[in-house]
Amino acid sequence: MKSYVILFVATLMLVRPLWPIAEYVMNYDYIVNVLCENKDRPAMHCDGKCYLAKQLAKESERGDKNPFGENRSKTEIQQIVFFEPLHPMDVPIDFQDEAPDNFKTSRAFIPTLLTSDIAHPPEVA
Repeated sequence: MKSYVILFVATLMLVRPLWPIAEYVMNYDYIVNVLCENKDRPAMHCDGKCYLAKQLAKESERGDKNPFGENRSKTEIQQIVFFEPLHPMDVPIDFQDEAPDNFKTSRAFIPTLLTSDIAHPPEVA
């Protein structure tokens, strides 16, 4: 039930800016004949678009307004930075010209197919 309420509220939030367009489509005849500012000039083919533009601007202003009002704090939060200097370290640098031979290498090549090492799947009886 909680997820349905969240889904419903999210849908309302997404559809709210489109409400003036839906209102324009539903009340098209009334807007064109009564509310249109340019109904005296039919050559402009306004058809109530002036009313729609005003409603969209009003909805945009309402969306830009801060939902928390002007009660926000005007003070700036100071960032506190902790700094501790690093202590210098004396590291002796001893480089050897030759790297020690730590690995045993063998040059013997033993040719094998290694097919006998492959595990076969079990047989179904």
